[in-house]
Amino acid sequence: MNNYEIVIDSSCDLTLELRKRFFIYEDYIRCIVYLPGGEIKADLDWNNIPSSDFYKIVKSKVGQVKTAFATYEEFVRVIEPILKNKQDVMIFTISSGLSGSSNAYNNYKEMLLEDYPDRKIEVIDTLKYSCAGGLLAIECAKNRNDGMTIEENTKWVNEKRFCLREMGILDDLRFLAKNGRIAASKAFFGTLVGVQPLADFTVDGKTMPLGTVKGAKKADKFSIEYLMKTAVDIEDQIVFIAHSEREERAKIFKEQLLKVAKPKDVIIANVGQCCGPNIGPGICTYFYFGSKISENHEIENKLFKEICETL
Repeated sequence: MNNYEIVIDSSCDLTLELRKRFFIYEDYIRCIVYLPGGEIKADLDWNNIPSSDFYKIVKSKVGQVKTAFATYEEFVRVIEPILKNKQDVMIFTISSGLSGSSNAYNNYKEMLLEDYPDRKIEVIDTLKYSCAGGLLAIECAKNRNDGMTIEENTKWVNEKRFCLREMGILDDLRFLAKNGRIAASKAFFGTLVGVQPLADFTVDGKTMPLGTVKGAKKADKFSIEYLMKTAVDIEDQIVFIAHSEREERAKIFKEQLLKVAKPKDVIIANVGQCCGPNIGPGICTYFYFGSKISENHEIENKLFKEICETL
């Protein structure tokens, strides 16, 4: 039977409106954010601090705003009521290439299941961040509602995550470098005036800058060209545009996509408090399903050069 809930943590960046719309469990596991003035629990709906104020702090304190995965107590607070209701759970969290959350949740799961031996908890390492992980949760909620069992759904998502891509700009790579996500040498190019780094996911769940282009217009054109060359069945899917304090740029991304394709929906979403400190203000990127990501980015690097020649 399909008696299970789809649960996210605060790395997946789905607001209450989106959780309700796509039949995802309304409560979620809250990660910890360490601000200079103290710690907060990451809030997907920004009830604790306005996003503009949050990113002002992140920008002024590069590398000083830290995050940590949720505690066992927080995990139990959200998951145990579901188990008590005789339901199973799929939990979605940020890439193991970026965080220890999935490893921690698997440990928490084993501890909690000692009291609920007849129940199942599947921890999904999305190999993504922000609403890319949320997009996987949305698709799994659809699968469940269409009759897929928790075992079938887990197998499906563990294969499908390698086909979930990103493409867009990162204004400032210092945040990724400060937190060990990329090399400092790569971050340098993201600080040059007018230079726009462009990135896609790797198979191990990290963000890899493919290269840079000069100027916002070329970056926008590159992003949509890359999406159209790598997307699969774009008109049968939901596309997310994630941004951190770049709403106007996100609207441009949406407009240019709708000129060349008609996805089922295009959703603009803010990068939240869990992922934001490691990205910083200035990201604007598409999340979408496409061809399988290549092992060493050979295909992606080749495509980068081909598109750049046409700009």
